[in-house]
Amino acid sequence: MDHVTQIIEDIKVEKKRSDKIFTGITFEIRSEQVIMFFNYDEIIDNVEGDQVYVKHNHDPEFIDTNKLKHIKQQLEGINVEYTERRDDFL
Repeated sequence: MDHVTQIIEDIKVEKKRSDKIFTGITFEIRSEQVIMFFNYDEIIDNVEGDQVYVKHNHDPEFIDTNKLKHIKQQLEGINVEYTERRDDFL
């Protein structure tokens, strides 16, 4: 399975989670690299009443700029909102 397909499958899994509410994706676009963050509502739900254990969010994905267009097309197909940030760092 290629990287784009795996990312889309991961997003579909995150949409179905009951312990966290997935709200969309944020792309932070740099010169040659894109960092993709999974966004959630800030509701923290512990697992089976255990106050110490909380499931973490999906880790960020590092993708190249060529894959960004393909991922955005797939996101529109599965109704996932996304935002893009293009921050310039000094």
